[in-house]
Amino acid sequence: MILGAVLRFWGLGAQEFYHDEGLYAFRSIGYLDYLQNDDQSTPIQWFAGSDSMPFWTSFSFHDAPPLFFIVQNIFFRIFGESLFTARLPSVISGLLSIYLLYLISKKIFKKEIAVFFAPLLLSVSLVHVWISRSSLLESFQIFLVLLSIYYFFRLLEKPVLNSLKDYLLFGLTLGLNFLTKYTGVFLVLVYGLYFLFFRKEIYKRRELYFALALAAIMFLPVIVYNFYLYKITGHFDLQFSYLFSQETPEWRLSLGKLQDPFSEIFSNLQLMYSIPFLLIFSVSVLHLIYKIFRLRGAKDSRESGILVFWLLNFIFITLILVAAGSAFRFIALYAPVAAMIIALFLNDLFSRFSKEPFFKILAAVFIIYELFFVSDIFTSFPDFGIVKLGRYFNSEFRNFRSLAIPVSSNPHLNKIIKDNALRIPESGKSFLIVYDGNVGLSPRLWLFTRRNFYHGIPAFSVDQFKNFLKAGGTEQYKDYDIYFVKASGNTYLNPLLSNPTAGEFELFLKNELGLSPAKMIYGYDNLLMFTVYKFSL
Repeated sequence: MILGAVLRFWGLGAQEFYHDEGLYAFRSIGYLDYLQNDDQSTPIQWFAGSDSMPFWTSFSFHDAPPLFFIVQNIFFRIFGESLFTARLPSVISGLLSIYLLYLISKKIFKKEIAVFFAPLLLSVSLVHVWISRSSLLESFQIFLVLLSIYYFFRLLEKPVLNSLKDYLLFGLTLGLNFLTKYTGVFLVLVYGLYFLFFRKEIYKRRELYFALALAAIMFLPVIVYNFYLYKITGHFDLQFSYLFSQETPEWRLSLGKLQDPFSEIFSNLQLMYSIPFLLIFSVSVLHLIYKIFRLRGAKDSRESGILVFWLLNFIFITLILVAAGSAFRFIALYAPVAAMIIALFLNDLFSRFSKEPFFKILAAVFIIYELFFVSDIFTSFPDFGIVKLGRYFNSEFRNFRSLAIPVSSNPHLNKIIKDNALRIPESGKSFLIVYDGNVGLSPRLWLFTRRNFYHGIPAFSVDQFKNFLKAGGTEQYKDYDIYFVKASGNTYLNPLLSNPTAGEFELFLKNELGLSPAKMIYGYDNLLMFTVYKFSL
């Protein structure tokens, strides 16, 4: 646990921004389902003409269940707004996952060395360390998957004597999985087949159906959300509409579906799992299948049941990924299952060759290699300048809002902006941010839109700013401190956009106003990431 904590907490707030972190963190701060993207609009945009938002719109999000957003929102309220806080739920979930894998191992193995191997391997797994240090759903999902599996094994200990409480905890954790990410449905398939193969009598117990009813009740907010969403739009939320191939005119571009296809899984696995890990895991799976066939018909079905259970997990996770894709954060779901399957294989080796130290030495070398492999997170993670730009803004604005509060044409969004701005002390000056519209959506939400919605600092793209100037002239921004951010081609940009207006605006500032940069932000290989100009009209 100590090693796992060091790897997950080390430099957490300074680690560069990655992938969809901004999409989750921005929305979690205010529990606000909004992406500032007309190609993937949300209910708060659809009901802009209504006096109030329908009650059901707060039950879930258009592209994901609500639980992670709720948890992250609580953390922001307690610890304040920062990248460290955004990632803290994932870190804690990652550490709890290691501990849960230890508790599960205690129920499976008798030898102490085998009990500790799976959690130790998970603690140094690159993909699990990475996902635990990211403001993404998957670390929280893995924790809830393991929590559900822990209570599943609790049921197996004395299936006849289990109390209603044991079943309800099993149902509760299953429901929490569904409220975090829909791919958690693979557990239902695993449990259902396991009970069918090894514990048919459990289907006769009414407590099981109470547990399943509780899981359904936990999922009820999402069911209600999708019921009303279908009534209004003719389709379900983004994930279910994708599953059922429904027409979604409101979502011309589904950001969550721009993931690596399953066909790229082998190349992605080699990036996030070491070659020794993949080789040992492959051998472990073959050994698992061999033992399952060898134990067929054995009087004691406990051992074969455990083997089948973990094999089913591996199979159904793979089937889920066939539909969802093989993005790095998706294949992180393999990590605890693979660690356990490898532990089962090594436990057999240690038992069969108990007097030979070779395999134990080999296992130790393997763990050391994994520790070396995970160091890439700290040594080669690309610096796009996003964290540095955020710190620059923090030092400039110092937790004050602009004298001129941002305004939105959407009344619901406008109320959110004003309510948040009034909680922040005034700076006594008016200032605003003009940003390069080519910046990727996720960092844009974190760097600029977040300050517009939650900090009382107007933030416009160059195109928006130019339109405002045309409509109202320069007088409307007289005495403003204006911060213009120009992104270079080296940073995190929108791959689907190449807008020249930011470059044109930069040339105007340099040639016509004679401005020099107020701040130049460099990243990996000492390349320029952002140039910031500060001026007044």
